[in-house]
Amino acid sequence: MNSHHEETLEIFGALLDGFAKACLNLNIVAGRQASELTQSIEMLQWYPYQRLRDLENTVFTSYSNSGPILEKVGVQMMWAWYHFGPGQQILKDGVDFLHFQSSSNGYASVVKGPQSEVGDFKLMELDPQRGTALIHSTTPFNKDLERGVIIGGMEAPGDLDYVDVVHEGDGYFQIEFH
Repeated sequence: MNSHHEETLEIFGALLDGFAKACLNLNIVAGRQASELTQSIEMLQWYPYQRLRDLENTVFTSYSNSGPILEKVGVQMMWAWYHFGPGQQILKDGVDFLHFQSSSNGYASVVKGPQSEVGDFKLMELDPQRGTALIHSTTPFNKDLERGVIIGGMEAPGDLDYVDVVHEGDGYFQIEFH
């Protein structure tokens, strides 16, 4: 990523706080490093995107296989968002998450900047009868983290017994749910 990207893209404090607290709850980081992660994050403030990259780097440097860890962080973030944040008032079921996240109320509410840098999170296909969906994401987020966010957001309401998300490359996520 270029420095211009890092300077213009901003992330909402609640998302940073969720990432940091998920790392703490999952015992991914501890001690001084943990307190440094959560220090001075204001939930309703905007921060440079680099701050999220710095949090991700904590995971990258601690684990040689960081993909599953970032997925768990994404799941935990969405679980907390649903149970302790506004999620229960917004979603009636797991499929609602796909609509919410791909609307201007979801992803666009926690990331701001030039559209070319913010990217999109679009629901391309949804077949509730077959239990499948396809999302195309051009966001700058780590795709393992994003996969966890999708899984966690769909599982949080508790109506689905199974959610599987496969990142197929080029930002496409194939989702199966029952």
